[in-house]
Amino acid sequence: MPAGRGWTRPEDVRAAVRREWSSGRLLAARVDSDCVPAGIRVPGTTSFPLRIRLRGPTSGELGARFDEVLRWVASFDSVTGYRVLTEERASRSLGRQRLPVAAVIETDRDALELIGRRREAAMFDALVRQTPPQFRWFAAVHPLTLVEIAADWFAVLAAADWLRRHPNSDVYVRQIDLPGVHTKIVEWHRQTIAALVDEGRPRARVGSLGAFERAYGLRSRPARVRFRSLDPTTAPVPGFVDVTLPVEELARVTPRLRCVVVVENEVSMLAFPPVPDGLVVWGSGNQAPELLEAIPWLHDVALYYWGDLDTHGFAILNRLRAVLPHVHSMLMDRGTLLDHRDRWGRESEPTKRDLPHLTDDEAEVYGGLCADTWGSQVRLEQELIRFGTVEAATACVRDRRNGRA
Repeated sequence: MPAGRGWTRPEDVRAAVRREWSSGRLLAARVDSDCVPAGIRVPGTTSFPLRIRLRGPTSGELGARFDEVLRWVASFDSVTGYRVLTEERASRSLGRQRLPVAAVIETDRDALELIGRRREAAMFDALVRQTPPQFRWFAAVHPLTLVEIAADWFAVLAAADWLRRHPNSDVYVRQIDLPGVHTKIVEWHRQTIAALVDEGRPRARVGSLGAFERAYGLRSRPARVRFRSLDPTTAPVPGFVDVTLPVEELARVTPRLRCVVVVENEVSMLAFPPVPDGLVVWGSGNQAPELLEAIPWLHDVALYYWGDLDTHGFAILNRLRAVLPHVHSMLMDRGTLLDHRDRWGRESEPTKRDLPHLTDDEAEVYGGLCADTWGSQVRLEQELIRFGTVEAATACVRDRRNGRA
C-alpha cells in the first residue's frame, strides 16, 4: 500500500536529488567558483552531506494508522545511497516508536549514483578540465548547458576565442575557418558564444543570427526587397516586372516613380491592379519598416501601406510611419472592416501597445480591435478582402496621384 498522504517515500528522496541536478546546483559544486569573473552571479551549489527532511505521520496518525506506519518505516529499511536518521516519537496508545526523520547523502558520488548521473558528471568534469581558464567560469554558472552542448563545446569555444581576437572582422560566419565551426554551430549556440565573448554580459540581444552578426562585427547576408512594377514604362529595372534586389542596391536605383504601395501578402502583391508610375513592394511579414527605411527615394513618392486589418497590422503601420512619416494607410479603415464581416477571422495573440504614429481614424479602428468592440479578437486578413474593393481603392490611389480629390 502507498504511504499516507504527505509522507515522504524513498522515491521522493531520489526526486529531491534529481531537483539538485536539474537546478544545476549538483554540477556547479564541482567547479571552482574562483574562476567566475566579478559581477556574474553564481547559482547555489549542493553541499554535502546533503540532508533531506522526511515527512512522516502525525501523532494522531501514529495510532490511527499504525499498520500503514509500519509499512512506511519498513520501506526505508533496504534503501541504498543514503543513511536514514530516526527519532523517537511518543504515542499514548503505542508508547515510544522510532520513525525516519531525515535522509543523509554523504557525498556527491552517492547522490549521482542514486539518480544515475555519474556518467554525465564524469563527462562534465572532463570538459571543465579541457576548457581554457578564461572560459571555465561558464561551467560554474551554466553547468547544464555545458552538458547539453557537450558535443559542440570545443567548436563553441573556438568560435568565441576567434571573435575575441577579431572583434570587427566584417566577414561572413562561413569564412571563419576553424575545426568544427560552421554557420549552424554559430546559429545554434549564439547565446552561449555571446556570453563567452563578453564574460556573461552579452553586449546585445542575439535572438537571431543576423542580430548576432551585427553585434559581433560579422557580415550579414544582405536584406532583400521583392517588388513588382505596376507600370512597365517606369520599372526600376527596365525590362523586368517582378524583381528581388538587395536593399543597398535598390537604394542606389533612381526610378521614375510617383507611387509605391507596400503590402504584406505575396499574392496581394502579384494581383495588385496597374497604377501609372507605380510599384508594389512585398513587406514579407513585419519586415517592411526595417527594409524600407534605408531607401532614400521613397521619401519623394506617394507611399501607401496595406496590411492586415488587425492589431499587428496597425503596429506595422505605426513602425513604418515612424521612419517614413508620409505613408498613408490603404484599406485599413472601419468601413472596409465592417463590410467584410463574413470574412473575419480571429487574431491569436493581439497586441495592445500604444501606437503614437496612427492617425485619428486609424487609432479609432485600432482601439476598437483592442477593446473587442466588434467581437473577440477580430481580424481581417488582406487576402480575404473582395477584389472589387481592392480595385476601387486602387482607383482612389490613381486619382490622388493625378491630383484629383
